[in-house]
Amino acid sequence: MKTHCSKDALLTGVNTVQKAVSGKNVEPDLQSIFLRAEAGKLIFLATDMEIGIRCEVPAETETEGTLLLPAKLFSDIVRKLPDTQITLESQAESANLEYYQSQIFLKGYDPEQFPLLPDLLDPVSFSLPSESFKTMIRETLIAAAQEESRPIFKGLLLEMEGSVLRLIATDTHRLAYSQSGIDNPNGLDFSGIVPSKTMSEIYRLLKDDDDSITVRFTGSHVSFQFGAVHLLTRLIEGQFPNYKQVIPSSCRTKIRLLVKDLMESVERASLLARESSAGVSLVRLEISGDLLKIEHTTDIGKISEQLSIEKEGADITISFNSRFILDVLRVLPSDQMRFELSGPQSAAIIRTPADENYLYLLLPVRTN
Repeated sequence: MKTHCSKDALLTGVNTVQKAVSGKNVEPDLQSIFLRAEAGKLIFLATDMEIGIRCEVPAETETEGTLLLPAKLFSDIVRKLPDTQITLESQAESANLEYYQSQIFLKGYDPEQFPLLPDLLDPVSFSLPSESFKTMIRETLIAAAQEESRPIFKGLLLEMEGSVLRLIATDTHRLAYSQSGIDNPNGLDFSGIVPSKTMSEIYRLLKDDDDSITVRFTGSHVSFQFGAVHLLTRLIEGQFPNYKQVIPSSCRTKIRLLVKDLMESVERASLLARESSAGVSLVRLEISGDLLKIEHTTDIGKISEQLSIEKEGADITISFNSRFILDVLRVLPSDQMRFELSGPQSAAIIRTPADENYLYLLLPVRTN
């Protein structure tokens, strides 16, 4: 193969697919980037067998062909290349990169050993605005488990039912739910658990100028296509919890307040936990009249603040993990928020007044 492209195009390719390269001590082909030169383009591929990413960049191809190069070294080389036109040429299983009067020779592997991404057979597909899907990911990814031993909690439930698309995540301590309307003229239904790593990559790779994202799925895989990127992932096996059963249908107390005020107050309270020997930050919320009192006590100090609120219903005192509160406050799209509470030992709901398509359910922490 022999092709010519800019340093920026090469950098776009390696940056797009690099997160799909396996970080485990596995066969070299899973720690490599596969390149295929075709007319007018250079294709980048990488996979760890759970997620695969494909990206196309513009190129002037003289001779079509393939290469399989060690991902880390090739990526590091590309980042250090000068900002000019690069010629990439294969020599057996190795690559030669030429620029100005210079060249770099890099040994590779047999491209035939690379596990190409499978084609989905008879997939069902739908499309939606990329901005809407990116918002849904941002609002729900925060609740996916990081260290939970059960794989289903390390994924997000992607559910299509009628003209509604839902995305739900839970780590058993909290649950985030977001929905969006979609065109579904054929009335297709779908439900699958997508790895949180995949959703994180989609969020990273979606650009403002990507108008829409196309989702295709079968029983075991789902793919996402937007711009020049095609991402394929294996669905997580297992039964996602019945989230509808845990979302309260009513509450005893509703309060409204500014997101910024609560965030700054909880952040200050969290500073004490960071320096405390306990290391866990619990905030106590005492709702009384038109005031919200926020308290946190550790072995090194105490903080107590009051915020003005609008309240409907009974007074209540309840405690939460402050990190879980901050996580949602940082993704809320509105200046105002609504807390819905039913008791000191019942799940609370956080919403924004202007958006009924999103909610964040948070379990309280029992204290003496």
